Amino acid sequence: MSTNNVESRVIKAPATVVWDALRKQDFKFWALVKSAQLSSSPSEVGAVRTTTFTDGTVQKHRLVEFSEINRFLTYEIIDSDPAIHSLSAQHTLRVLPVTADDSSFVQWSSDFSSEGSLEAVMDSKYKKLEALADLAKAVEK
Repeated sequence: MSTNNVESRVIKAPATVVWDALRKQDFKFWALVKSAQLSSSPSEVGAVRTTTFTDGTVQKHRLVEFSEINRFLTYEIIDSDPAIHSLSAQHTLRVLPVTADDSSFVQWSSDFSSEGSLEAVMDSKYKKLEALADLAKAVEK
């Protein structure tokens, strides 16, 4: 049995603007990220991103799915120092247009292996909420 977590937010900016901030996978908008370096094009499936967080954590993420048309990307954590409390996890960021007011619905979901601990799921939840708030601040006018 797997464990999952889904967080979302409506952001008052067009989907194209929000997607542009996410598709590069540099996470410059997120206060917890110190740096992110990609091994190749951000849309190339298999590309590895090394993300260094402000607390010193370093993670390597591999892009496993990317859709420019449908505005989503899926990645998996392939290495983490310090180690995370889950053997495997896949994370998907998705941007949908809210046509009534030209805003965006952003969803960030994570599916953890059966070994995923409650600690890992809750940490993921709160980090997503912080990241989505930072994303809103970065793109809303």
